[in-house]
Amino acid sequence: MNQRIFVFEFITGGGLAGQPLPGSLAREGRLMRDALLRDAADITGAELVTLHDARLEAPLPDSIAVANEAGAFDTAFDAALAAADAALIVAPETGDLLATLAARVEASGSRLLGCDAASCRVATSKSRTARVLAEAGVAVLPHYSDADALPDILGAWAVKPDDGAGCDGLQRLVDRATAARALRAAGPDHIAQPWLDGEARSMNLLCARGRAALLSVNRQVLEHGGERVRLAALAVGAVDATPQHAALAQRIAAAVPGLLGPVGVDFIETEDGPVVVEINPRMSTSACALRAATGLNLVAATLSAARDGTLPSTDAPRPHTLTLEAHDETV
Repeated sequence: MNQRIFVFEFITGGGLAGQPLPGSLAREGRLMRDALLRDAADITGAELVTLHDARLEAPLPDSIAVANEAGAFDTAFDAALAAADAALIVAPETGDLLATLAARVEASGSRLLGCDAASCRVATSKSRTARVLAEAGVAVLPHYSDADALPDILGAWAVKPDDGAGCDGLQRLVDRATAARALRAAGPDHIAQPWLDGEARSMNLLCARGRAALLSVNRQVLEHGGERVRLAALAVGAVDATPQHAALAQRIAAAVPGLLGPVGVDFIETEDGPVVVEINPRMSTSACALRAATGLNLVAATLSAARDGTLPSTDAPRPHTLTLEAHDETV
């Protein structure tokens, strides 16, 4: 049966119409959008609907251009949604943006091929995510919002926005006192966390409302420039998945049962096991390599999970490295 699927990535899809369009964000957005469009195009009977910022090239001949002017995005998004049977949305969690767009899909009557709005709101906040996962017995990175009450933990600390994505706004401070000053200066929407010894890693999951398939365990390459930290590369599938990783994936899916489709989990691999940093309730950059690493069609797998809860079974991934550029010019 034919179905029209709205594939939308916020940065390249006109979400910043009327605002500057950072080149580095556009490159990562294009990577995710093109991977999803490629997978969706391989589904028998699928007709694709998508948007593109008028400052960028069209990804499909009939892609709808969003003019670079305030208000153009909302009109184009609603029109594309109205023309679709199902929608797969990729957007930053910051400021409840992803949750708001998910809620618009839910209200439209189209099938949401992704995490529900309630789950997105949990994952938007690192502190809210930590509370939910800790209640489920998952090891999480502790967080503190009161600069005058940081515990006396030796070593480096991190200060970052509570609702930032990935390394956005992440600072690595040399000690607790420096972190307290940075947290005080950053304001009430930031948190401080001890910098745990261990390797920065992530997992790609395919979730089906309470259950999850673990697709890959990835190594994250971080670059430090003074106090600033950025994600420089992702080695997708470079770490062999262990029963401990598989169990963590299931516990996260059970703790946040509205998770559906591609989900990313950032964690620190410590001597005592994985400690969760955050959940990304959407396709993440590392998932762009899953087709090459595992052969999995991510959109087809998400459709199956949404339709009847079927989860994919994949072989061990072939390692695949993605290098992320640091340039930040405006398009």
